[in-house]
Amino acid sequence: MKREISVMGIQIGMTEDKHDNLRRALALIEEGFERYKKIDVICLPELYYSNPTKENRSYIGEVLDSEFFNEFSKCAKKHHVNIITGSYPLIKGDKLLNTCLCIDREGQLIGDYSKTHLFDAFTSKESDTVDAGADIGIVDFDFGKAGIAICYELRFPDYLRTLALKGIEVLFVPSAFYTPRHDQWDVLVQSAALDNLLYVVALNQYNEHFFGRSCIADPCGLIVSKVSDQEGIMYGILDMNYQQTVRSQVPTYQNRRPELYEVK
Repeated sequence: MKREISVMGIQIGMTEDKHDNLRRALALIEEGFERYKKIDVICLPELYYSNPTKENRSYIGEVLDSEFFNEFSKCAKKHHVNIITGSYPLIKGDKLLNTCLCIDREGQLIGDYSKTHLFDAFTSKESDTVDAGADIGIVDFDFGKAGIAICYELRFPDYLRTLALKGIEVLFVPSAFYTPRHDQWDVLVQSAALDNLLYVVALNQYNEHFFGRSCIADPCGLIVSKVSDQEGIMYGILDMNYQQTVRSQVPTYQNRRPELYEVK
């Protein structure tokens, strides 16, 4: 039986006006539905809505029942589509988290993932502004089991392999990957797909700080859909029968020797 997942990605960049950022994202979604007849899931980048800093940490965060969730909930229900919202600063208890929401076709929140590996690298220190999540990102959608890794987490193969071993079929990567490291981005996305023999849907911001290059890599690590240096829409069909064929031809999961991998 043929099994396919139709994916639309929204490549967009943050401005200082979070309400306009959301409006532009929703407008691109509407444009996408004018172009494409079938869409199972939509994914967006990391922190394109608003970005916490040391100075604004105390007031930039939002509780769940706010504009961000409510507008995407209405959009999902209107178009009968699953949405992986990309991430935004979510207040949960006494914590401010970099959180991605997962919404089903009825507009219901069915899961969320808060970034666990914070970007304390190069000249950035994300842990100064947000708290780390405590759980891995796996959500069951009607199209299958999805894994979520946010941006910097592409650099953690142990995390990605854990998601794969727990049965995800597609990895979604909302990102805000800085210019000029686009060569690293390409390698990281493609190697995540090839190493784990699964589709990777990676959405990056695009503006003067971020280079875009949102893409879909197939289980062989080949780029099968992409957006270049502009805000825009990405569309792709994930052939899950093909993914299964690749896994049967390259049986790395079965050939693993985990008894040799323990670090003592």
